[in-house]
Amino acid sequence: MKKLYKYILGKFLKNFLIITGIFSLVVISSQLLNLPASVYRTNIFYFVKVLLFLNLSFFKIQLIASYLIASVLTGYFFRETKEIYAIYSTGISKKQLLVPVGLLTVALTLIALISSLFLVPWANRERSKIYTLTVKQHLIEEIQEKNFFKLDKDMVIYVENKKENRFDKIFLYNRKQGQIVSAKEGIIQGNGIILKNGFIQIPQENNFNALKFGEYNLFFDIKYAKKYSLTYYKNSELINIFKSGAKDMFRALSILVDRFTYSIPFVFIGFMGFLMGIAFYKERDMLIAIAVGILITYMAFSFYLTKLIEKATINPAIYPAFSLLFFAFLTWYFYKKP
Repeated sequence: MKKLYKYILGKFLKNFLIITGIFSLVVISSQLLNLPASVYRTNIFYFVKVLLFLNLSFFKIQLIASYLIASVLTGYFFRETKEIYAIYSTGISKKQLLVPVGLLTVALTLIALISSLFLVPWANRERSKIYTLTVKQHLIEEIQEKNFFKLDKDMVIYVENKKENRFDKIFLYNRKQGQIVSAKEGIIQGNGIILKNGFIQIPQENNFNALKFGEYNLFFDIKYAKKYSLTYYKNSELINIFKSGAKDMFRALSILVDRFTYSIPFVFIGFMGFLMGIAFYKERDMLIAIAVGILITYMAFSFYLTKLIEKATINPAIYPAFSLLFFAFLTWYFYKKP
């Protein structure tokens, strides 16, 4: 029996890893053109880091789709090779056959919960940080010599000479604060410039004060990146928003419900997919199409329910109840199918 269970697990893991890899390639390739141009100017480490976080941003969709399709293909393999009949002939029941699927269910449900609550929101936050930093750095690097360059709506910079990441004779004007900064030289470092040997002119009511400095670190608050979407927030932040009664309280609630509900299908889809594969006498492509159709139907209703929760028009408990009943019914249907 242990050999059979290992055999089933081996077939599933092979299918699961291949499908997950294909989905990752599709996600990355489809999103490459949407990356900010500045990302392509970074070093290879940053670029790979962006691709990793980009892939993790779509991990929830990949995980549930890979799990369902891999389960279907594993069941289909046993039916197509007639091994399922040989297994039944030895006296092994359908319930016993589902034991390794139960082990997978525990593992994948836990991974799904961790991914939904922590991994994916964290990946989205980190991806946004990288976008922001690379774009800011690119804007600073784009400063041209002997030319007034507008860093943002309030900051203008002029440099006499530029060589790689080094400036000579720098002039900066902050229109919002009315400050003027001048320096003999400066070096680009990360998201700012290290200025050396210069003056800061601070406006007063009728005149100005000039402060001399040997070295001054100037960091720019360039208004590029979008603010974090509420969907990227930490769970604790969303809970605080809901408790505070802010205008986004129900949106925060809908995101929390969606994150916790995401793991419910994983309790069923391993069993459902495997049973579909061994009991549904259809071609492989048709089985995959049916599985994808089920998943799309579920995701469409899930999106609709989250919007209703966001608008405070339904009880949040309806969403997890729908997920539970939807997949429980389908799993029962395929289990009872001879």
